[in-house]
Amino acid sequence: MSRFCVSPENKGKRQTEKGDRMTFGGGGSGMIKKELQRMEKYKGKRRAAACLAALLVCGMAGCGTAEAEEDGQKNIETAGYEAEAQEAEENTEETGILGESASDGHIDFAMLQEKNPDVFAWLHVPGTGIDMPVLQSHVSDDFYITHDAAGAESSTGAVYTEMPNMMNMCDFNTVIHGDDLSEDSPFKALHHFEDADFFDRHLEFYLYLPDNVLTYEVFAAYYDDGSDILRRYDYTTYAGCEEHLEDIYRTRSMNRNFRDGWEGLTPYHFLVTLDGKVREDGTQYVVVGALTKDAAGRIDRVIYE
Repeated sequence: MSRFCVSPENKGKRQTEKGDRMTFGGGGSGMIKKELQRMEKYKGKRRAAACLAALLVCGMAGCGTAEAEEDGQKNIETAGYEAEAQEAEENTEETGILGESASDGHIDFAMLQEKNPDVFAWLHVPGTGIDMPVLQSHVSDDFYITHDAAGAESSTGAVYTEMPNMMNMCDFNTVIHGDDLSEDSPFKALHHFEDADFFDRHLEFYLYLPDNVLTYEVFAAYYDDGSDILRRYDYTTYAGCEEHLEDIYRTRSMNRNFRDGWEGLTPYHFLVTLDGKVREDGTQYVVVGALTKDAAGRIDRVIYE
């Protein structure tokens, strides 16, 4: 299935929407080497050669076009420092496969992927304790409903995406699933966003990729009254993306929170939906963020009108 949403005339350009809220464009593989050197400085245990191989492969398969290496490097450093500063305000538990967390702003993907090659990203939602790997099974979209991040059987599963979503985060809407129904479920803490004060104070979440740091601003949190958001809309067309946005704006569910200033979203934006399980009443709790910072400048795609 193809993926879309940046017009062809803008492909390869750094473009900004809503002022500084949304930036996307190119990146460079030389920046990856510099980032690895900086990562080694902060975490001596990193396996630089393995990381470099993984990052270079991902860089060649990236969805953006090449841009200034120095700018990309500075952006990744800034994004890492911002995440570290926010994390310093919390007492984050170690929640990864090997006891990792995003407390230092960096994730050792080479080590994680040795344990489970399905790991492709790391999700950190400040204030919730959600600080864990994101996986995608190449065998079955249902696999991580009943298996944890290490691949072991689990009643609460792991945090995962389905195969219709690309792992480079270039889709219009990437849906990240997680069980939120029991106390030890990975997405149980998403329900903090039902509280209006918590919603107002916690604006952002982060997705770490092997060669990038993506920042999303939470603009909506509500009980969705349908199921299978990923397949409900035709995201390969402008009209399908627009229909999804209109439904978000129209939703009037219990405990709905919406952030002012995000009424003008278009199919040219990039969304992530953090998606709880469907409940007995047919609803599911969702927290939706829009991309505001793309440290490496790699997020790009084309939309067909």
